Amino acid sequence: MLLEARPEDVGIPSDAILKILRQLDELRLPMHSLLVLRHGKLVSENYWKPFHRDRKHRLYSVSKSWVALAVGIMQDEGKLSLDDQVVKYFPEYTLNDSKGYLKRATIRDMLMMADCHDDCTHKFEMDDWAKSWFDTAPTHPSGTIFQYNTTSTNICCGIVEKLSDMSFVDYLYPRLLEPIGASAGITCIQAPEGFSFGGSGVLATPRDLARVALVCINGGKWNGNQLISEQFVREATSWQIDNSAFATGINDGQGYGYQIWRTRHNGFAFYGMGSQYAICLPDQDLIIITTGDTQGYLHAGHIIHEMIWQELLPRLKDERLAENVIAYEALKEYSTSMELPLEVGQNTSPIAAQVSGVTYHFTDNPLNIDAVSFDIKPGEVVMTYRKPNGEHKLIFGMGKHETQEFPETHYSGKRIGDPAGRGYEVLANAAWVDDTTLVGKVMVIDDYFGSFRMIARFIGNELTILMTKNAEDFLHDYQGFAAGRAE
Repeated sequence: MLLEARPEDVGIPSDAILKILRQLDELRLPMHSLLVLRHGKLVSENYWKPFHRDRKHRLYSVSKSWVALAVGIMQDEGKLSLDDQVVKYFPEYTLNDSKGYLKRATIRDMLMMADCHDDCTHKFEMDDWAKSWFDTAPTHPSGTIFQYNTTSTNICCGIVEKLSDMSFVDYLYPRLLEPIGASAGITCIQAPEGFSFGGSGVLATPRDLARVALVCINGGKWNGNQLISEQFVREATSWQIDNSAFATGINDGQGYGYQIWRTRHNGFAFYGMGSQYAICLPDQDLIIITTGDTQGYLHAGHIIHEMIWQELLPRLKDERLAENVIAYEALKEYSTSMELPLEVGQNTSPIAAQVSGVTYHFTDNPLNIDAVSFDIKPGEVVMTYRKPNGEHKLIFGMGKHETQEFPETHYSGKRIGDPAGRGYEVLANAAWVDDTTLVGKVMVIDDYFGSFRMIARFIGNELTILMTKNAEDFLHDYQGFAAGRAE
């Protein structure tokens, strides 16, 4: 089980954690969870509604670190060596390899993000992502220079699945996940060719992520049992290669291990898009877990790290702190009140009655909307819009989130490229930022995360809409301007 304690029991002031939560809310970052662990104990567990401790969350590139651990366990079992050449495991693919660089690439090279390509070789529209690695001509010898490449992880995942004849998550269950008490039903989105999307597809709870991070900070052990060899974990979490050329801020470029990043303060971390983080600081025996969807918030990762460095680390003590009931209860009370941020503005407008129910017809536009109307009611705005694939509706809560299924059903489901056949779960809310401007946000909170913001400006009998999306491979036609007039 995951042991629990109060923050003060392990030398952390409750008000330091509370300050971080409040700052995240003041900045209106769309965070989903923040967990704090020290000395192997969970001391603070916080969720922004509607997220909760038992909800599986897409971990995006944190998945890469899990793939590395699966490779390490497989090496422990003698089923592979990190120095094996990758091509050995994929005889079905023809090599585009006039210089022999592909043949030389090893599993270790792939784990270090030091393969022989200058970028990720797969594209979302491809039907075989693994094949893309062999089809793409290499640019340099592997094992030399760091180049972030999700296809490298997918290849490592494919090797694990070929050797085990099962998904890499199923391979991990009896060897790692079950022994640490991870939740049942952890899954991984599949790549188009059928391998797990090990580079980005794992869905697990924040507590599951915390447990895996605990194994790594403890050198592969859980409750005294060595689940992964200490040597592999030490290598995986240590500096293996320089990545400074890819630094985008002062918290990047600290070095890279095996699908695991190095951090400031002699730490290591699992990192995933949208602020999926497991930040591990062995010197302080401290782990910070976050989940969220901060796509589009350029400096979110930097902000989160700086809060830890500036607000938490300086206040840690080696000894147990005196009990602080007031601060601890304030932390608990605040945690139960947190929810995803709402748009700032008014819930109604003087022109609401005038524009409600009016149909506006648009000329050709990148949104592919030819007509739209807004039915404005107390507490909600219902947007009805017509596209080539039919009529759709979105309900925006005013001063609240409205949960619903997104009206598009062709986005990817359990396998990339295969339609889900259902709408993703979304939250939508809106506000009037002035008398004529309605701003709404739709947040996708499903197996895939993303969002778009809509600005609708009503002037006379004209309507102009701008949509801006932040999502990896969907919402493509929810990006751009559209303009039209009332009929």
